[in-house]
Amino acid sequence: MFENVNYTYYREALGRSAIPDEEAFNCLTEDNKLFVKRLVAGGIVWETEENGIDSAVCRMAELDYLAGQQAGGGEETGGAIASESINGYSYSYDRTAQQETAKLDAKSTAAKKIDIIKLYCGWDAGVR
Repeated sequence: MFENVNYTYYREALGRSAIPDEEAFNCLTEDNKLFVKRLVAGGIVWETEENGIDSAVCRMAELDYLAGQQAGGGEETGGAIASESINGYSYSYDRTAQQETAKLDAKSTAAKKIDIIKLYCGWDAGVR
């Protein structure tokens, strides 16, 4: 398990290119590996196709990367500047709506990860 969770497999075998470099890819895969490992150990997920688990983890890393890009950073991309000082005056921004949107995006990202796992692997989260 996880033998093919590497940048080369992501780029060549899966034909994906959203994550620009190997360092970013490696940072994004660690948590996803642990998540899938727990699901496999619990009998919820099993591999139904060759390299299915590896492919799912790579795609989940890509989803994390894209979610991070969408959240942005800095003022020009709608980042999280809460207040600033302009010519000696303090100005505060109301980020309530943006924070609520970020919470909803986090929930939808988790749901999308489950969908990705179901694409590549068997899934049984029912009551036993």
